[in-house]
Amino acid sequence: MKYFPLIFGVFFVSFILCNDYEDGLFLARITGFDDFDARIIGRRYGFEALRKLQSYDDVYIGRRLQRRKRSIEDEILSDMLFNHQLTFISKLYRFSRYKRTPVTMKGTPIHLWNLLPSMRIREAWEAGFNASRVTVAVVDDGVDVAHVDLRTAFSPDVSFDFVKFGSLPIPAVSKDTQHGTQCAGLVAMEGNQCGLGVGHGATLGAIRLLGQDTLNDALEGDALAFQKNLIDIYSVSWGPKDDGLTAEKPATFTQEAIRNGAIHGRKGLGNIFVWASGNGGINGDNCALDGYVSNEYTISFGVVDSTGAPASYAEGCSSVLAAVSGGDSMIQTTGLESKCSVISGSSASAAIASGVIALALEANPTLSQRDIQHLIVHTANPSAIRDITFSENAAGLKFHPSVGFGLLDAQKLVERAATWQNVGEQKVCRKTKLLSGDIDVTDCIDVTRTERVILTGSVIHPHRGQVRMHIESPHGTVSELLPLRSKDESSDLLEWDFVSVHFFGESPKGVWKLKVISEEDLRDPESFRVKLTEFKITGT
Repeated sequence: MKYFPLIFGVFFVSFILCNDYEDGLFLARITGFDDFDARIIGRRYGFEALRKLQSYDDVYIGRRLQRRKRSIEDEILSDMLFNHQLTFISKLYRFSRYKRTPVTMKGTPIHLWNLLPSMRIREAWEAGFNASRVTVAVVDDGVDVAHVDLRTAFSPDVSFDFVKFGSLPIPAVSKDTQHGTQCAGLVAMEGNQCGLGVGHGATLGAIRLLGQDTLNDALEGDALAFQKNLIDIYSVSWGPKDDGLTAEKPATFTQEAIRNGAIHGRKGLGNIFVWASGNGGINGDNCALDGYVSNEYTISFGVVDSTGAPASYAEGCSSVLAAVSGGDSMIQTTGLESKCSVISGSSASAAIASGVIALALEANPTLSQRDIQHLIVHTANPSAIRDITFSENAAGLKFHPSVGFGLLDAQKLVERAATWQNVGEQKVCRKTKLLSGDIDVTDCIDVTRTERVILTGSVIHPHRGQVRMHIESPHGTVSELLPLRSKDESSDLLEWDFVSVHFFGESPKGVWKLKVISEEDLRDPESFRVKLTEFKITGT
């Protein structure tokens, strides 16, 4: 892949830090030409290509050559799209993403293989698995790649710095910049000083994305598509703010990068995007309002404390697949400058889950992204969970929004993975003309066993935190798609994907019943409306 000189990257970074989208940053796909001709085409329309994205051969970051009124600018964009070589162009908007900040705990540091309730990580190692031949990339604020416990695992071939546009994603030395290094240790540290990571034989990729004041769709999508045929698992421990007020999702380009990776990455087996569910439980937050977690193409994990009860700060939602231990522990891991540190919270859960999945991929490298989901669902341990009441779906699987189908069981996962028969091509049923809360999919002949249900639509309401939504399958299984958020007084939730894994294994045929309720009495009934765009069932 060709790269533009570093000067373009430096100019680009300074540009986005000092200006917002109104100063003319664009993302454009220019196909069928080399770099030189692509730049000429851009300049013909007043668009200067600053650099090509790292993960795409035909997508460019650029800016307009001179300021124009926005109405004229929109006309130019429309005119550009008539050019057959320029197939996509959009303005870039600034936004912020936040690390799932480790929760402060007291006590003695503990090694992750001693966490309670046990995820049987040590037993998986003793069975002969350490994640060798598997590549896990930590997408975060950088990694101290020279750390004595990480330097052998680190590979520059699957690493990049999207902050400084350099090959070594090394963070500045600060107490606020060791998050990525901590997560990387839980995945791949080699036992020289700070302990063993879950997948201590894995190849470690480090993708530095956080560490700048703001991001945009191009940076985020580029990072999550980086080396998608070499990276097996992307471990992500950040997202929108966990304040109980925010509802944000990936922008168009980033969502396409995640979707494309989950379907076509790993040479067709699909990249595995592991996401931390969030630490906003103490703020009344719920990951249903986090569009990275409530996402058809990502796998998210809750977190439980040493008693097996969901951690007080942990977020749950209908897309959480399973849970990880360590919610109230100071887990020892790598820090900056070859020191050790401790971490807790849902950040740790994403990294630990990534390591466990890496063990399964070592046991069976042919597993697809969907195979991994099936294995997790069928090997998770609900009996290890305390203080919650599980529901049971029509396929006999126990589930709960806080912990999915139970606690990850590394030993059982690798044992089942070794002899697992691939689930085959994914099937899909769609309904797009949705005029009421009853959705009839009796004619769904392609899907015989459900994996995920995705309802796309908009909720119009003056205080969206007062709206709750649940859906009932033809077999009587109920899943809460949208919970109440008492602090959220913002209006409306537009074009949102409500994702549930709770119907895993059920037959989808029959009538699904959607119920949307406002807990607030409204004087004007017209101020509360629901517009459904699509009901989608994926499965086998």
